[in-house]
Amino acid sequence: MNSINLPASEMRYRRLFETAHDGILIIDPATRQIIDVNPFLVKFLGYVYEDFIGKELFEIGLLKDEAASQAAFRELQTTGYIRYEDLPLQTKDGQRVDVEFVSNLYEEEGRQIIQCNIRDITARKFAEDALNEAKEKRLARTLELERLVNLRTSELRHSNAQLETFVYSIAHDLRAPLRTMQGFSQLLVQKHAASLNEEGIKFANLINTAAQTLDRLLADLLAFSQISQQTIEPLPVALETAVQNALDSCEADIRESQARIVNIGPWPAVLAHTATLRQVLANLIGNAVKFVGEKPPEVRLRSEEQPGGILRIWVEDNGIGIAPEFQERIFQVFQRLHATKYPGTGIGLAIVQKGMERMGGKVGLVSTPGFGSNFWIELPKAPAGGSKFHPVKKAA
Repeated sequence: MNSINLPASEMRYRRLFETAHDGILIIDPATRQIIDVNPFLVKFLGYVYEDFIGKELFEIGLLKDEAASQAAFRELQTTGYIRYEDLPLQTKDGQRVDVEFVSNLYEEEGRQIIQCNIRDITARKFAEDALNEAKEKRLARTLELERLVNLRTSELRHSNAQLETFVYSIAHDLRAPLRTMQGFSQLLVQKHAASLNEEGIKFANLINTAAQTLDRLLADLLAFSQISQQTIEPLPVALETAVQNALDSCEADIRESQARIVNIGPWPAVLAHTATLRQVLANLIGNAVKFVGEKPPEVRLRSEEQPGGILRIWVEDNGIGIAPEFQERIFQVFQRLHATKYPGTGIGLAIVQKGMERMGGKVGLVSTPGFGSNFWIELPKAPAGGSKFHPVKKAA
């Protein structure tokens, strides 16, 4: 088309039309025939300009057949717009290309025309297919990893259950012969002291002391194993009674250490397991009155509400404290920081942590060496007017 004498606006349009990197077709809506095509589309599909002029869309493969072409034109006349986001075309030599096809019905200088814009999306389709394939592979890998993790987790749980059962069996079966050793060593000293020299009495007492120490260790192992294996169903528990029961079970240690107990509270109901909560509190109070320094021991028991309906219970002492580098280690089994000075089995705080895990709670501490340790546990508050309270029996 000679553009020398065209108005400036039409010249600009022709430049855009001829240099565009998308295909453009101009169609007469009355005849549905192509009346113009830009150079990009001619080259893209491998035709020459004359192959397009006077043809309908289906005749050059832009729509699959005449019926599809007629349907498209009916939609265009109704809505003024049609769009195919992913239209497969064939070039003149039979190669497949994927395009985005958009047609608009325009009014131009008193007559209607249809402009079709055709964009090559082959590269985009390739990238999308590659991305989808990568996603599928990643999903398959994720599912396989989840399967392996679940399998290993199941195997680990089974192994742990077997180990805990074994520990329980060994600890339970060993206590009987140990008590026999204790009994006979005591009888040996009581009834046959005259037949023993000083060294013999010393040896018998050492046997008794060692048996008592091992019995305490086995008792703690049994407690740890029982907490790990028993069914835990958190129910509303009267915390005031649980605290008092824990204090009662520590009465001998409190009296021996001459500790001052400051029972502050408040003690609302919490969701917990009665026996486990009592064991946890007793272990924390027992440690508080055991690991004391030069000052008269004092233990403060109090609680405070946390966000989300959580109650934090504090057991605070003025004892020897725990250095920061040991504060995580002390919750592991058989970890004793002061084995030579203070008696213990190294299992008490492991029981505390295991008990809190089983009840769905948390445990932690704030401590400074020389200034005491403040242990805390967290449990959900029981809903007001909720279920029937879990019975709390007085500790034996």
